[in-house]
Amino acid sequence: MVAEKILILANGEWSAPDRLRALLEDADFVIAADGGWAKAVEHGVRVDEVVGDLDSMAEADREALLAAATPVVHAYSREKDATDLDLAIDHALRRKPAQITLYGALGARIDHAIANLHLLEKGIAARVPILLANRRETARYVADVIELANARPGDRVSLIPISEEATASTEGLRYPLDGERLLRAASRGVSNVVVSLPARILVDEGILLVVHEAIEEPDDG
Repeated sequence: MVAEKILILANGEWSAPDRLRALLEDADFVIAADGGWAKAVEHGVRVDEVVGDLDSMAEADREALLAAATPVVHAYSREKDATDLDLAIDHALRRKPAQITLYGALGARIDHAIANLHLLEKGIAARVPILLANRRETARYVADVIELANARPGDRVSLIPISEEATASTEGLRYPLDGERLLRAASRGVSNVVVSLPARILVDEGILLVVHEAIEEPDDG
């Protein structure tokens, strides 16, 4: 049996309908983290599970959700030690998926944005890639080697150490690294560019946040 791809819908910014549509087409199972469910309903998106304390939705929406036969709801107390997205990722990992993608995990709050980015590290321990998708950007934590999926020349790639420092090598980028050290308190790895394929990043030591921004699709008109 082929492991599934899970899409988690969070309650942050939903401003890229084309990206969401592509993510839904690629997903085998969809989880909404609390208020992500109301946004899914608004956008006509089918959800398989809802996880959270349900405090980000109107009372009428909450009652309708709990009364419905589907989706499956995993409701938590508001007095909890983890965010709804954190809990949703844990539920997704229990399914032993091939990949988890987060959508709507960024927004107006800096604290939530930082915390949500750090949740990507759960994928390293579980050996399950966890990606954060936002408009044309895809972010993930890397502690070994990755090849950037669907990369094209001109795409922007940033390598940001999460550990105090990281040693990395690259292939296919304009400013190559060859077993060189990147520091968390420096910006050397920001805004590199794909110049050839395949585009690969190898992390020898430490953990990198790799952010891949796809260039605009060419206008055939």
